[in-house]
Amino acid sequence: MNDNNILERIDQMLSGIIRILLAEQVAAIRADKTLSQIYDMTGSGKTIGEIAKKAKVSTGKVSGIWKTWEDSGLIIKSGKSFRKATDRPELD
Repeated sequence: MNDNNILERIDQMLSGIIRILLAEQVAAIRADKTLSQIYDMTGSGKTIGEIAKKAKVSTGKVSGIWKTWEDSGLIIKSGKSFRKATDRPELD
């Protein structure tokens, strides 16, 4: 097995572990319509204002939710926005 195959396999395994660890948190989010909307739009390229308007909450509320999710490892700061921990980062 070459180095690229080994690294790819490690990446696959870590991605699976992350999904398992975050599944309970995501299930709790899915139980709440507003949180589910915000989670689905996180990382979509929409602005915080667009997300807040669609979810019918304030931008401060979205920001607070994101902070909580970031602290728990559910989302990751990516530039000026966030992405889901289970999403692949953009390659430059």
